[in-house]
Amino acid sequence: METLSPVSNDIIKSYTTLCESIPLYPLHNEQDYDKAVAILNSLLDAGGADENHPLARLVETLGVFISDYESQHDFL
Repeated sequence: METLSPVSNDIIKSYTTLCESIPLYPLHNEQDYDKAVAILNSLLDAGGADENHPLARLVETLGVFISDYESQHDFL
């Protein structure tokens, strides 16, 4: 019997595709930061601020990366 790998090729492909649109990784430069902020604003406009909304976890995750970048770069 073949066991399934916890990280399948489908997951890798899906994550890679998603990261091309949304920076779901630590932000390394101002371009990543600006993109993340713009997407976060769009997600909030789409209802992601509501903790019961399907986008809420994505909003939270992106917010963490934005906050970390701001902390490292002395944003006020």
